[in-house]
Amino acid sequence: MIQLVEQMRLCEPSWCFYESFLELAEPTIDAAIEKASREGVKALIVVPVLLFTAAHAKSDIPDAVSESAQKYGVRILGQTSSLGTAERVIELSNHRFAEVTRLGQIDGCPVGHCSRVECKSGCSIRGKDPGRIGLAMVGRGTSDIDALNHMRELTERCAPSRSLQWFHTGFFAGGSPHVDELLEEAGRAKGSEGPCDTIVIQPHLLFEGELMDQLRTKLIACEERYPDRRWVLARSLGADPGLASVFVEMAKEVWTHSQSGI
Repeated sequence: MIQLVEQMRLCEPSWCFYESFLELAEPTIDAAIEKASREGVKALIVVPVLLFTAAHAKSDIPDAVSESAQKYGVRILGQTSSLGTAERVIELSNHRFAEVTRLGQIDGCPVGHCSRVECKSGCSIRGKDPGRIGLAMVGRGTSDIDALNHMRELTERCAPSRSLQWFHTGFFAGGSPHVDELLEEAGRAKGSEGPCDTIVIQPHLLFEGELMDQLRTKLIACEERYPDRRWVLARSLGADPGLASVFVEMAKEVWTHSQSGI
């Protein structure tokens, strides 16, 4: 997250950027707005670093921002949307997929792109043709139906360019199927040309963390349960200059609208 904000600063050096966290980490939203106020900032644009718009974007962040902004006398010009299915997100997702399906090529995974952290350059599937590929796309999940559907839409938009034998979307929480059901289905998956040779588990997550660790554990279980398939885990999207530029452009749109009165 901090690296992503630094990339935003590089995209627009004339702006001031303040990273903050809704929960579980520091600086808090309140601390960030207090710092901005001390440094003379009179107005802020809120940029939720989120993939989809659900409860955090709709209520939790706006409520926390509003309370602190009022306390420190800072005006809020507006809030950007989440990343959703922006073209740059799809491009980066496709790149993460390509990293683990080009393992047999020189420009493929050099050091642990498949998230087998301990393997370094000794990955057991490197140098092998992935064959027929199945894709298990995994989202965090939410109780917000629209956000769940946007996640499924993203998978549908990514799939055509990936030459997949089978694909499906699952969630850690709130959506169906649950990630465990998704992986069980992937282990038995067959397409029009027969069973899948390689299953790519792709997390549609912004950053590393507990959910990625859970997927690593689940991958090991899948290998034991379905040893006739090769299982690989793609990286999270991560701090990427392309994503940073998308967030900055969305912030500029909010700024333009605030100045025009729209």
